[in-house]
Amino acid sequence: MRILSWFLRLVVFLLLFGLALNNLETVTLHLLFGTEWRTPMIVLLLVVFALGAVLGALALLPSWMRHRKQVRLARNSEPPPKPSAATAVAPADFPQHPIDRPIDGV
Repeated sequence: MRILSWFLRLVVFLLLFGLALNNLETVTLHLLFGTEWRTPMIVLLLVVFALGAVLGALALLPSWMRHRKQVRLARNSEPPPKPSAATAVAPADFPQHPIDRPIDGV
Protein backbone atom coordinates (compact mmCIF):
# COMPACT_ATOMS: atom_id res chain seq x y z
CA MET A 1 0.00 0.00 0.00
CA ARG A 2 2.88 2.33 0.80
CA ILE A 3 4.39 1.78 -2.66
CA LEU A 4 1.06 2.57 -4.33
CA SER A 5 0.77 5.76 -2.29
CA TRP A 6 4.24 6.92 -3.30
CA PHE A 7 3.56 6.01 -6.92
CA LEU A 8 0.38 8.11 -6.94
CA ARG A 9 2.27 11.02 -5.35
CA LEU A 10 4.93 10.76 -8.05
CA VAL A 11 2.30 10.75 -10.81
CA VAL A 12 0.55 13.82 -9.36
CA PHE A 13 3.88 15.62 -8.97
CA LEU A 14 4.91 14.86 -12.54
CA LEU A 15 1.54 16.01 -13.88
CA LEU A 16 1.74 19.28 -11.95
CA PHE A 17 5.36 19.77 -12.99
CA GLY A 18 4.38 19.27 -16.63
CA LEU A 19 1.53 21.75 -16.18
CA ALA A 20 3.99 24.28 -14.78
CA LEU A 21 6.42 23.78 -17.66
CA ASN A 22 3.66 24.25 -20.22
CA ASN A 23 2.40 27.47 -18.61
CA LEU A 24 5.51 29.62 -18.36
CA GLU A 25 4.20 32.36 -20.64
CA THR A 26 3.85 35.76 -19.02
CA VAL A 27 0.29 36.90 -18.55
CA THR A 28 -1.04 40.29 -17.56
CA LEU A 29 -3.77 40.58 -14.98
CA HIS A 30 -5.51 43.95 -15.25
CA LEU A 31 -6.66 45.05 -11.81
CA LEU A 32 -8.61 48.10 -10.69
CA PHE A 33 -7.40 51.68 -11.24
CA GLY A 34 -5.09 50.74 -14.10
CA THR A 35 -2.91 48.42 -12.03
CA GLU A 36 -1.35 45.49 -13.87
CA TRP A 37 0.30 42.36 -12.58
CA ARG A 38 2.61 40.49 -14.96
CA THR A 39 3.53 36.98 -13.90
CA PRO A 40 3.90 33.48 -15.38
CA MET A 41 0.55 31.79 -15.87
CA ILE A 42 1.35 28.94 -13.46
CA VAL A 43 1.94 31.43 -10.64
CA LEU A 44 -1.41 33.05 -11.34
CA LEU A 45 -3.10 29.63 -11.40
CA LEU A 46 -1.54 28.65 -8.08
CA VAL A 47 -2.52 31.96 -6.45
CA VAL A 48 -6.12 31.61 -7.64
CA PHE A 49 -6.23 28.00 -6.41
CA ALA A 50 -4.87 29.00 -2.99
CA LEU A 51 -7.35 31.87 -2.70
CA GLY A 52 -10.21 29.52 -3.58
CA ALA A 53 -9.11 27.01 -0.94
CA VAL A 54 -8.85 29.71 1.73
CA LEU A 55 -12.22 31.23 0.83
CA GLY A 56 -13.84 27.79 0.81
CA ALA A 57 -12.45 27.02 4.27
CA LEU A 58 -13.65 30.39 5.56
CA ALA A 59 -17.11 29.75 4.13
CA LEU A 60 -17.30 26.44 6.06
CA LEU A 61 -15.99 27.92 9.31
CA PRO A 62 -19.33 29.19 10.76
CA SER A 63 -21.14 25.88 10.26
CA TRP A 64 -18.15 23.94 11.58
CA MET A 65 -18.01 26.07 14.72
CA ARG A 66 -21.80 25.73 15.22
CA HIS A 67 -21.50 21.94 14.89
CA ARG A 68 -18.65 21.82 17.43
CA LYS A 69 -20.73 23.86 19.87
CA GLN A 70 -23.71 21.52 19.47
CA VAL A 71 -21.53 18.46 20.07
CA ARG A 72 -19.96 20.02 23.16
CA LEU A 73 -23.37 20.93 24.59
CA ALA A 74 -24.70 17.44 23.85
CA ARG A 75 -21.74 15.83 25.62
CA ASN A 76 -22.13 18.03 28.68
CA SER A 77 -25.88 17.45 28.99
CA GLU A 78 -25.79 13.64 28.70
CA PRO A 79 -25.06 11.59 31.81
CA PRO A 80 -22.32 8.99 31.39
CA PRO A 81 -23.65 5.68 30.09
CA LYS A 82 -24.42 3.08 32.73
CA PRO A 83 -23.20 -0.47 32.17
CA SER A 84 -26.10 -2.69 31.25
CA ALA A 85 -26.54 -6.42 31.48
CA ALA A 86 -25.82 -6.78 27.76
CA THR A 87 -22.42 -5.08 28.07
CA ALA A 88 -21.44 -6.89 31.26
CA VAL A 89 -20.72 -10.21 29.51
CA ALA A 90 -17.38 -11.63 30.46
CA PRO A 91 -14.94 -12.19 27.59
CA ALA A 92 -14.46 -15.80 28.74
CA ASP A 93 -18.03 -16.58 27.63
CA PHE A 94 -16.97 -16.31 24.00
CA PRO A 95 -15.15 -19.11 22.21
CA GLN A 96 -11.43 -18.65 21.86
CA HIS A 97 -11.09 -20.38 18.49
CA PRO A 98 -13.30 -20.47 15.41
CA ILE A 99 -13.57 -24.24 15.66
CA ASP A 100 -15.26 -23.94 19.07
CA ARG A 101 -18.24 -22.13 17.53
CA PRO A 102 -21.32 -24.10 16.52
CA ILE A 103 -21.79 -24.58 12.80
CA ASP A 104 -25.14 -22.80 12.60
CA GLY A 105 -23.69 -19.67 14.27
CA VAL A 106 -25.88 -19.80 17.37
